[in-house]
Amino acid sequence: MVDLSPAAWDPATAPIRWNTQPLRRYERAEPYPVHLLPPIIGEAVREVSDYVQAPDALIAASALSVVSASVQTRFSVERDWHLRSPASLYFLTIAESGERKSQVDRMFGKPLRDWEAQQAIAAQPKLAEYRANVEQWEIAGTQLKRDMQRSAYEFSTGNQYNPLVRHEQAKPKPPRVPKMLRGDDTPEALAVALQDYPVGAVISAEAGVIFGSHSMSPDTVVRNLGQANAMWDGGPIDQDRISRDRIRIETLRLTMGLQVQPAVMKNFNDKTKGLARGIGYLARFLFSQPESTQGTRYYREPPADTPALRAFHARVAQLLAMEALFDDADRLVSTFIPLDPEAHRCWSMFHDEVEDEIGGDHLYSLIKDVASKAAENAARIACCLHVFQNGSADPIGRETMADACGLMRWYLDEAVRYGRETNLTEELLNAELTEQWIVAHFRNPKREGDLTVNMVRQRGPNAIRGGNKLRDALDLLQDHGRLRVVKPYGNKREIIIPAPAVMVEYSR
Repeated sequence: MVDLSPAAWDPATAPIRWNTQPLRRYERAEPYPVHLLPPIIGEAVREVSDYVQAPDALIAASALSVVSASVQTRFSVERDWHLRSPASLYFLTIAESGERKSQVDRMFGKPLRDWEAQQAIAAQPKLAEYRANVEQWEIAGTQLKRDMQRSAYEFSTGNQYNPLVRHEQAKPKPPRVPKMLRGDDTPEALAVALQDYPVGAVISAEAGVIFGSHSMSPDTVVRNLGQANAMWDGGPIDQDRISRDRIRIETLRLTMGLQVQPAVMKNFNDKTKGLARGIGYLARFLFSQPESTQGTRYYREPPADTPALRAFHARVAQLLAMEALFDDADRLVSTFIPLDPEAHRCWSMFHDEVEDEIGGDHLYSLIKDVASKAAENAARIACCLHVFQNGSADPIGRETMADACGLMRWYLDEAVRYGRETNLTEELLNAELTEQWIVAHFRNPKREGDLTVNMVRQRGPNAIRGGNKLRDALDLLQDHGRLRVVKPYGNKREIIIPAPAVMVEYSR
């Protein structure tokens, strides 16, 4: 029996010389560039981070989601005379439950909730008047039908003179009550809500409700994700369903700030068979998968005051106080903010820089969908930062544009890192699974005798039992010096010996 007692795991005293290499490269996320945020945002992010101790990327995504929600109603961005887009941003944070996103969202989103409560109170007199008018309209309609039954009306000149048609046309319209926070609405419910008020913000710490809902089943995913793309573009939305009235929204604005667990995200990708990426849904999101801070968040007394967060709240409230404007056709009106010449030059250089890295096997070749939207997202970020910091419709300057491009580079790097972790080959995954099983076997104090290839084939993970999967996994592990398959002299059995460094690695 091969000696694999703990003493034999010591690489310094092991009887065999090993050249152990990792199966894949594990990349740590770069620190979030909080310094690129304007002071009014960056200082609030740092203040919340000091107390909550959640990952900076998660906190920044929450803050920027609220910034986007407050800016998007009245402002949009113009890259040139032809390229115009909303200031709305989509954020997606991949993280396990318990990273405190709900707490962070509550801290940054307070002015949004306060604004909605104020709008509901202000709308009560209008709603009361509307209900009274509807009641009178219904009474008039009932009386009209009675009058028509008593006398034989004929409408030879067309429906424009039909009293019932004219009565229907006079039906009171409900007042528009601004409501932006949409929670975990399904795509269909979201479309209905945006028809009433075409500005929304889906900010959720449990986006599994969205990514795991029946509305994301394979037979409806193309339609619903296409709708989400149109919402990112600012409309139009035109839906005609048998089960409900037609929905037509010419212009709209929507922000998303979502957190989803890695397992839910993987299941979503598997279930939709890559359609989400194929139709560009995920390309529109600013991704992050921050390293967890759980296990290091020791209790801290709440701060006596949070002046940076108060300043952030005050700015959000100022922007929300600017009511949505509508034209004669009931379409949302937006002010498009241009780039000044130096900012446009900075933006165009970033656009070409990203384009250079998309082709061949360059840096962004695995995330072409995300990279293709990077320049537009950078302009949207710049618009949000500019309006939030300066509160004006003056052209966006070079410094703001450069900071926005720097933030976008960070999100691109995160997408690359996430892509490398999710685009692993079956052979590599099988090798990792095989290695984990082998290590667990050797750590079992009740094991007896040597471990042979046939034993792994018979007792090992189901995923590696078919065809050449086990042999391919063992070959890959041997190529990386993580185990050896040996045949003792005069013995036909193939014995597996894991590398001491691998055993030590799993003991940490």
